[in-house]
Amino acid sequence: MTAEAFFKELKRLIELTPNYPLHQENDENCEYADHVYFCKNLMYCFDCVKCVDGVYLYDSVNNANSIDCDYIGESELCYESVDAFKCFNSNYIQDCANMTESSFSVRCNNCHDVFGCVALKNKSFCIFNRQLTEEEYREKITSYKTWPVEKVLAVVKEIWDKFPVTQTHEANNENSSYGDYFYFNKNCYMLFDSSYSKDCAYLYDTGHHVSSYDVTYSTESELCYEEVDSGQCYNCNYIVYSAKCLDSSYVINSYDVKNCLGTVNRNHAQYEILNRKFSKEDYEKLSKEIIEDINRKNLGWADLRFH
Repeated sequence: MTAEAFFKELKRLIELTPNYPLHQENDENCEYADHVYFCKNLMYCFDCVKCVDGVYLYDSVNNANSIDCDYIGESELCYESVDAFKCFNSNYIQDCANMTESSFSVRCNNCHDVFGCVALKNKSFCIFNRQLTEEEYREKITSYKTWPVEKVLAVVKEIWDKFPVTQTHEANNENSSYGDYFYFNKNCYMLFDSSYSKDCAYLYDTGHHVSSYDVTYSTESELCYEEVDSGQCYNCNYIVYSAKCLDSSYVINSYDVKNCLGTVNRNHAQYEILNRKFSKEDYEKLSKEIIEDINRKNLGWADLRFH
């Protein structure tokens, strides 16, 4: 089979398969949510993994009891926060990490009980970047919390404008250059909104990958290339909306497939090409011929389209 014939049949299978209205896996009581995985009790949430008891969350991982947050990770009891990591009971914070009982703060790290602060580290009991005693803070904070949100944000912006803006947002990386919002990576290149990966390049919104390239919205995979909205895959290429796949390529909307090529809407399958079962020997021979022809002609995704 030639590469062109393979893609023609794969395209036909994709067009014959109805699109899922929602992309959810191992979820419980998640309503009006899409692209949520291993979550519980969510509403109006999108692109979330391992979140519990949340409303209006976007692109968040490992969070509990939070509302109106974007790009937050491993946090709890947060509200109206963006790019917060390991924060607890904090509201209106941005680009912060390891924060507790804090509000209206930007680019702060490892602080607790701060209000309206910018670029502080290892601080506590501060209001608008002014250091107070704990007694002074407790006395004044009740009054400041009655201010309208717009008034607080205006003061914060005045403070923020006095600080230089760094080129990238990154921390705890080793030998990993170029990108933005990347954390806890090693030997990686060109990362965006990615964390906990090793020996990878060109990752976007991705976590816990090893030796993988060109990956988007995926997690916990190794030796993968061109993986999109998938997870827990090993040695797979050109994977979309799939999970727990092994030694497979061109897999769409499938779960737990092994040694498959051109698989659409299949679960627990092995030694299949274009949804047809083969013996191990025939599969290895035919799949090798098709992949070699695809590589020789450098077709990649060819003209496949997904919705």
